[in-house]
Amino acid sequence: MSQAQTAIPELHTIFDYVKQFSTELGDRILHDYPALQDFQDPLSPRIKQLLRRPFPAQAIALMGVAKRWQQWKTAAIVAECGTGKTLMSLGAIHVHANGAPYTAIAMVPPHLVEKWAREAIQTIPGIRVFMLDDLRNGGDPKIPHGVNEVKLQGKRIVRKGLRTTLTDMRLRKEYTSARKRWAATCPGPCLFVVGRERAKLGYFWRHAYEIPQSGPQQGMPGQSGQWVSCHRQ
Repeated sequence: MSQAQTAIPELHTIFDYVKQFSTELGDRILHDYPALQDFQDPLSPRIKQLLRRPFPAQAIALMGVAKRWQQWKTAAIVAECGTGKTLMSLGAIHVHANGAPYTAIAMVPPHLVEKWAREAIQTIPGIRVFMLDDLRNGGDPKIPHGVNEVKLQGKRIVRKGLRTTLTDMRLRKEYTSARKRWAATCPGPCLFVVGRERAKLGYFWRHAYEIPQSGPQQGMPGQSGQWVSCHRQ
């Protein structure tokens, strides 16, 4: 070969680099990170149960998430705005459940709370959706509080149905556990939606430290909950 044929092209920008070596980079990515769901792999029949059918690329992505959950507890959908991340997330939950009843929670940006509720109702058959309007009990009577079921009325989300609180949901009452009580209340799929800021700032406070009034650690400051056994003595 001549010197001109073997010369490495000049690369001035990252765009030039990617354009020149795109094939090699793509092959390396597929080799190091093989896809959990390939184009030739079969799709779950539960995708056909969805009220809104995902596009082929969305179906592949949500199947990958569902397979990831079979191996690990976490998964991430990284995509641009408008690609259908909400639909893919809801579809992955439906596929992963494999027909079993489930309770899921979505912590989302505040401006997407109603969007998630609306899309869940429009996507998963028979799902009940609840908004966590408040992590505490009571407050301004002019705004919603507690846990409220929502319905789709036209194109609007309205609070209609079960109204409860997190405090009440922790009680087992006549059941053997609070979980079994909730399963009897909502035997099918359900989704709780809470705004990110509300989840971050609306939790219950507790003292950072306590001073036991009895027991061997009496008068000794300790982390809140550390001296519970001392209080019981």
